[in-house]
Amino acid sequence: MSVKRIKPAKQGELDSACGFYSIVNAIHLLEPDLSKDMLFTQTIRAFLYDGDPMRFVHGTNRGTIKNTLSRLLSYLHKNYDFFDDKDGYQYQFKFSLPYWINNGTRSRKDVLSLIEESNFKSKKISIIGYRNQEENYDHWTVVKQTKKDSLITHDSSGESARIELSQLRVDSKQKSNVSRPYNLYSEDLIIIEKIKIKET
Repeated sequence: MSVKRIKPAKQGELDSACGFYSIVNAIHLLEPDLSKDMLFTQTIRAFLYDGDPMRFVHGTNRGTIKNTLSRLLSYLHKNYDFFDDKDGYQYQFKFSLPYWINNGTRSRKDVLSLIEESNFKSKKISIIGYRNQEENYDHWTVVKQTKKDSLITHDSSGESARIELSQLRVDSKQKSNVSRPYNLYSEDLIIIEKIKIKET
């Protein structure tokens, strides 16, 4: 009998929780003073409110991400007051799904131009969903900014920290493309930003 070294399973190998981690990473990136432990706990609590628990294993769709993020932000706004470190104004988080409603085709240029506005230093980031067709899996990640025709990610796993725009397709029906292995889903694009609260 041959003896083989048995390797333990590692966190992230057996689950599909990248969507939940993208929420935590996005909010923590915009407000580092919030504990990642607290954010993760409240994110999972928000998900379990009416979510299918098996999505933690099998993967999350945009509806799950939208509902979970909405509940998390409601919790944060109810329990915390947020003030800008530099200018002192009070703010809240706001998110939008620009392509939530399927209102026809949209160009690759239109979608990428929205993502390219991401800059955590300017208080605005994106969560994107895409298929890595080279490795054959779907993934959620955070885009914190763009540099030199690249998306700079803030990722929860071993994904590349830099995705070249030239490697991205948008809503492609083509099964694979060697030069453009990333197929981004426009309907999964989520924009999160800090919005100043108007004084009354």
